[in-house]
Amino acid sequence: MKRFPNRDIEHLVTFSLLVLVFIFFVNYFNIFVRSGTGFVFIGLEAALVLAPVLIFIPAPRVTRITANAVFILYAILGLLLFGTDLFVPWIAIVLLMFVFHIKRSGRDSWKLVAGSFFVFFFMIFVSSLVRLYPGIPSHILMFSIYSDEQPAGVPLLFYDGIVIQSPALVLTISLPTMIIYPIISIAIAQNYLWILRTYSTREGRFTSAFAGAGAILGCQCESITAVMPSLAALLISIIVIPLLAESLVLVLLTTLTLFLLIKRKPGFIRIHRSGKKRGIFFRTAGYIFIVAVPFIEIYGLIAGFIHNEAFFFGINFLMFFEGALAAVLMISTLGSGKRVAQPLLWIALSTLLFLIWFIPGLVTLATENPGYFVLMNISSIGSGVLIAFPFISYASKERIVLLEYLTMMFSMSGLVLLYATSFNILVWNAFTLASQFYFSILLIIVTLPIMWYITNLSLVVNANWEKDTHLILAH
Repeated sequence: MKRFPNRDIEHLVTFSLLVLVFIFFVNYFNIFVRSGTGFVFIGLEAALVLAPVLIFIPAPRVTRITANAVFILYAILGLLLFGTDLFVPWIAIVLLMFVFHIKRSGRDSWKLVAGSFFVFFFMIFVSSLVRLYPGIPSHILMFSIYSDEQPAGVPLLFYDGIVIQSPALVLTISLPTMIIYPIISIAIAQNYLWILRTYSTREGRFTSAFAGAGAILGCQCESITAVMPSLAALLISIIVIPLLAESLVLVLLTTLTLFLLIKRKPGFIRIHRSGKKRGIFFRTAGYIFIVAVPFIEIYGLIAGFIHNEAFFFGINFLMFFEGALAAVLMISTLGSGKRVAQPLLWIALSTLLFLIWFIPGLVTLATENPGYFVLMNISSIGSGVLIAFPFISYASKERIVLLEYLTMMFSMSGLVLLYATSFNILVWNAFTLASQFYFSILLIIVTLPIMWYITNLSLVVNANWEKDTHLILAH
């Protein structure tokens, strides 16, 4: 077991004493005015004093991660102290501690700290955990969330939460948010750095600028859901919590994938050569899917689900996949998968045929007129057929980039809807704001795991772990 080096012991003792002295002055000048939160405040004080241990433990690689969480905690306190007499002294202590951390952990460690800072504060500002609202000059109010809100009206994510009002802003925190948000922010920052490293060749150039950009965006889409605006105002947060949990799990799994790639170890995502038995299985599953979709649509129409937003757009998606899958199976069976001319034009036309049915006026017509609904079906099937031709003709890496594009198109549609709903923007008059919210959540929950797999598969392929590999749908 490693022991603390003498310098680390000196730094740990010095900064712990500085934080302890600072807390003494906080109490001496009554900076925090507490109402029913004495126990929580004592716990925060203890955490502030013990936090330097996570910066100067005898494991520099570990402190690259743990120190980020500490500096986020210290930065939150600095944000709250803005406008008080102790703001400058606290910032000086934190900056001095940061300098020693950089010297100890390496110059590149500042990138992870800066990245996690940016992501975390972007998350808490956009999600309305922090609101700009002037308070009492030179004092900070700290009280329970139940002081100005009935327990029944507090979202599940903020049960037993604390509201802290500084001279410049208001911060609402709870145990789940203060665990989930820092972990996601650190993981996102680390993922960005590892993705850049994974996609770089020995000469330091990107092996594929387009694929690299797609992977960076794709690998982080599972974390974008954590920055939904006005999250604190969503009283139906029991639905939001599974989405946040899914986002957290996928972000951490992406981190694990990147870690294994950097360590040159085989990960849990593999690319398998398509064998005869596997090909028969997927063909059979494809045929079953193609036959099942019309029955699903007929049942939904008979049941009167045409005005159900999830059913309406769900059929649109299913018809797209049906067209793409039918074309892929037919082309692969006939063996005519030659490279098509102008593949980007095919992709653009496919995207246009699919997204045109998101136009509010056409949505209203399709929900009220059976002829337009049938036309939407034909358009979606045609969109899927068009996308199949460049997919078949592309090589493995190009196919993955195309799959990244498609999955991002679906996931980002859900995210845009979610943001619009959070700002009380009704996109389609044919549906309600509540149904729009439920549909956006459902769309994100379903598409995020698919997008996560595709983008992580892209990372594995472009890391040159396995050469001359093909996707299962190649044959």
